[in-house]
Amino acid sequence: MIFQKYNLIACFILLLFRPLVAQEISDIKVPEHDSLQWHVRTTQFPVMKKLYFEPIAGAPLLEQPQRIDGFEREIRTEEHGMIYPTLYDWNGDGKPDLLLGEFLTGESRIKVYLNEGSKKKPKFSGKWFYATDVNGDLISNFQWCCIGIHPQVVDIDGDGYDDLISGQYDPGVISLWRGSAEGFLPREEIPQLGYQAGKAFVAGGEPCWSPDARDYWIYSSARLADFNGDGLLDLFVAGAGGFRVALNIGTQERPKFGRREFLYHVDGSILCTRDGNEPVATGEDFDARKVCSGGDFHTYLNPVDWDGDGVLDIIATDTYGDATSWGVYFFRGVETDNGLRFERPRPLFQVKDGSKALPGCAPQVQVVDYNGDGINDLILGLSIETLNGFEGAEDVYWRWLKDMRIAFPGKDVGETLYYKGGIEWVKARLKDDYATYKKHYLGNLEDWKYITLRHRGYPFIFLGQNNPQKAIAIRQKASSKHFEYDKPAVKKIRLAEEEKLPVSCNSWAGKDRTGECVIGITFKTSGTYHLYTAAAVNTNDPVKIGFELPEGITLKGALITPPTIMKNGGEVYDGKMLLFSQPLNVAPDLKGEQRIKIKISYQTCDDDHCLSPEELEQVVILNLEN
Repeated sequence: MIFQKYNLIACFILLLFRPLVAQEISDIKVPEHDSLQWHVRTTQFPVMKKLYFEPIAGAPLLEQPQRIDGFEREIRTEEHGMIYPTLYDWNGDGKPDLLLGEFLTGESRIKVYLNEGSKKKPKFSGKWFYATDVNGDLISNFQWCCIGIHPQVVDIDGDGYDDLISGQYDPGVISLWRGSAEGFLPREEIPQLGYQAGKAFVAGGEPCWSPDARDYWIYSSARLADFNGDGLLDLFVAGAGGFRVALNIGTQERPKFGRREFLYHVDGSILCTRDGNEPVATGEDFDARKVCSGGDFHTYLNPVDWDGDGVLDIIATDTYGDATSWGVYFFRGVETDNGLRFERPRPLFQVKDGSKALPGCAPQVQVVDYNGDGINDLILGLSIETLNGFEGAEDVYWRWLKDMRIAFPGKDVGETLYYKGGIEWVKARLKDDYATYKKHYLGNLEDWKYITLRHRGYPFIFLGQNNPQKAIAIRQKASSKHFEYDKPAVKKIRLAEEEKLPVSCNSWAGKDRTGECVIGITFKTSGTYHLYTAAAVNTNDPVKIGFELPEGITLKGALITPPTIMKNGGEVYDGKMLLFSQPLNVAPDLKGEQRIKIKISYQTCDDDHCLSPEELEQVVILNLEN
């Protein structure tokens, strides 16, 4: 009786709820693609909370943030919501123009907003164009996933012309556009120790500090500054490999960067944004993301003498996706008997009640002089959640991504409505698998209007005022580093060469147990890496297999594929060893060895990030003598 009672209740709830799903989303309209609607302004934009700034001797006294907006059009980035703002006099009229780096799967670009005001009072219409080099080609670099082009303007080679640099997601290339009298020259890559184009870096089995490891390279956000005082600009990087610096081992004219070594606190621990991490010692293998950034891939750092004491400091940011994050961190630089070290981090600002200080997520900062008064200001980019109709999502402004379980910028769920068939397609998926698709499209949100949720990037400026309290640099004695590169380090895991790869692929041809001729393609995946099907729910490239067959051989039916499962809101092939097989028709009189070419393409992701799509060609021999 009890069992029957609860069964009836469960059925009643299900019958009550599922029609409600279709009913509530039936009236939601998807407008034309919003990236074309630059005339539309966001409504119900969040009112910023009053911030209280950490007292830092010598540092500019920051005013409350002001949104930078255009008098004709709203200033924002649309492409997946990432925004990387900076200033640069693009047209050489002596006034600072606004540059916004963005993220677009494939080629990420830079939007230029010309200053139509003055040097001291910048003003922007909101009209923009994409930055180009002297040949008229777009200034862009390939970003398959998760971080965008993040421009820094700096004269790297000392020729009097400003240059432009940016890091890259995978494999951590540092792009350089040299400046000239005519503008920026075509893109080149700055040489880095241990980097080789086309090299397959190891996804497991190599420690994070090894140049053979993927985590050493991926998510490489990049900035240049002189770390060791030799007059050369060195490379500061953040991302999966932690906060590191690579010294310039080349020349000023032709920079080349050496090994990416960790930055350290005065007490010898590895630089980290969040206290409480376990210390690491030489000889231990460890995950740099957990030591340096609380498991956060999306970290950025800006080396700058923020407090004016003549010693380099660091301002850093991260995802800002959960309550353990301050969003913007300040590390005071300290000259020691063992080189440049840093104090433990402090939040640059907070709110009195300890709640979330900024709306949205993914803050990006650079130090600029916005109003030409000779005092440093802070320009900030924020990814802020809105609906596709440009309605502010007030209910989510001040909530953490982790709590809502919605996608981080770069994985824009609302955007999928445009290329997946709109609301009707979503309704069909919900009918097929409500639990999976509800989680994928709405996370922990319940109101169906949020099915169109987008991240958009908006710029803000914190104006700085002169600080009468000056900072005095005091040389200190540094504790020994917990971790030393030049001492032997023990790997926890040693794998065979093929097992180190995220995915390995092998092909063959022969006869199966029934005597039928068949081509087999086997994928072997490591860790949590998985391969995607061609299902409409997937935004990643599926496994595609094509054949070039000799005369007398044709395909017999469709490709036989492995079983599938739902994973992270997508459909993937199930298992670590995946077999694809293609039966063949063979002419009865065909003999000898037959050469078959196989063209294979796929993309793989693990639970945290995605790799670039791969294309392979393999040749197999079908022996018809036996």
